Amino acid sequence: MIGDAWLDRSSAPSPLLRGLARNPAAPSDVLLRLLKTWPEQVREGLRRRRDLPPLVQDATLHHPSPRIRGALATHPQVAPPARAKLLTDSAWRVRMRAFGRPGQESLPDDVLVKLLAELDDPPSDMPFSREELIGELVEAMRYDRRLFQLAAAHPRPGVRRFAAGSWYWLDKRSRQALLEDEAPEVRAAAVACVAHRQQVMELADLPDQHCHAFWYVLRRPLSRALIDQVVASGDTAALRVMGENPSVPPDVVETLLRHPDPAVRLGVSGRVDLTGDQLVRLATDPAVEVRTAVSTHPGLTEQQRAGIDIDVTTAPGDGHFGSADVRCRGIPYPADAAPELTDALRWARSVNPLLRRRAARNAKLPPEVVAILADDSDLGVRVLLAQHHPAAPPALLLRCYLEYHCCGRDQLSELPQFPAEGLTRFADDADPAVRRLVALDRHADPELVDRLSTDPDAGVRQAMASSPRLPAPRIASLLSDPELAEAAAANPALTVDQMELVLNRMTAD
Repeated sequence: MIGDAWLDRSSAPSPLLRGLARNPAAPSDVLLRLLKTWPEQVREGLRRRRDLPPLVQDATLHHPSPRIRGALATHPQVAPPARAKLLTDSAWRVRMRAFGRPGQESLPDDVLVKLLAELDDPPSDMPFSREELIGELVEAMRYDRRLFQLAAAHPRPGVRRFAAGSWYWLDKRSRQALLEDEAPEVRAAAVACVAHRQQVMELADLPDQHCHAFWYVLRRPLSRALIDQVVASGDTAALRVMGENPSVPPDVVETLLRHPDPAVRLGVSGRVDLTGDQLVRLATDPAVEVRTAVSTHPGLTEQQRAGIDIDVTTAPGDGHFGSADVRCRGIPYPADAAPELTDALRWARSVNPLLRRRAARNAKLPPEVVAILADDSDLGVRVLLAQHHPAAPPALLLRCYLEYHCCGRDQLSELPQFPAEGLTRFADDADPAVRRLVALDRHADPELVDRLSTDPDAGVRQAMASSPRLPAPRIASLLSDPELAEAAAANPALTVDQMELVLNRMTAD
């Protein structure tokens, strides 16, 4: 990634200005005044707002500073017409920031086709290469396969040539079209890509030591001589990776399956060519991590899965789920995306909690399945459902917040369906993160919120300073508190008159 080093971070924003900029009750005229008088100091606050009024979006879109326009480009609620205009901004760095961010609407196909044409032929004074620019778009779109299909059918040969070099992301039809492309250079790139993927690695191709190229070679088609060399080396890390390679023959797979190191056996546990006998042996492996990994294998029946002794709190992966006591353990799941709905519906009723976790990531699960998973016995299932499904019940979100103690916990309380009442019962909870929930209760007693605004925990104090249930005099007094000024300025109960007084004072200073 090219990154955001181009942004000027030298001016430290005033906490008051930053708080006002993200105050959800700030009217457009206040926001416009902030943008006109202190653009650099309120840029971050505006970016953190959940919404940007149309007048503010328009003023930001036409602001002379590319940093301000860039902030609009990354806002989740930027209007599609404004984002389309930012893609043609005079500053290429602004264009790049408009490529896409999490939470933004996907760009239409026609906009992407036009954008790909512009990236294929950047001006001579462009500080970034064509490859860097297209790479930024690919990263911004999270490797969306739609982008690669559009590139494969693009009218510009240069874009199609780029698609030919991204063979893994293309469907069968697009691949065949590139192999038969009218442009010789596109056909040549497609043929070269196929030849590269099919090239068998020999002894001389494997580097002498572990490095990026070493692992890359072990994932390519391997010659028997190279396979035998790796087996003879006793390098367990190499054997672990090689065990996943589909070019490894059955007799070597059997050898790896009998290896004394569980990490090596783990490497073969996901192979689709495992026999029934091999699956049974892996399902009763003495190492729990091996049994856990093979428990999701598609070759097993539900009855077989039910008989496997697994440990979901020690499973490696990209999640952090265990029991309420085991707080930061992972789950094995492909890192690229949620499963297809057909798979999710099947996994949702599996006896295996790891498969049910996969199912919970699908945001299109029907209500009856959501109801079942919301009451699942596994914390990981419940948390993933709460994080990914827009119809996750409020009670589930609260339960997950109370039971889950790892990354993503705070995001649960920011979801629109998180409960906004009945939270004052947590005012004296031992966990400061739970005490913070009182600030979200729309019926909280102002005196209780006031008391918690002096809580020993800074996070609790800041949460109460931004609560609209905090008494008005207390909000006004906190505007001069160095620690809580920003939170108080962002409090939606702050009146417009008070906002104007703050701005007038800032202007006078």
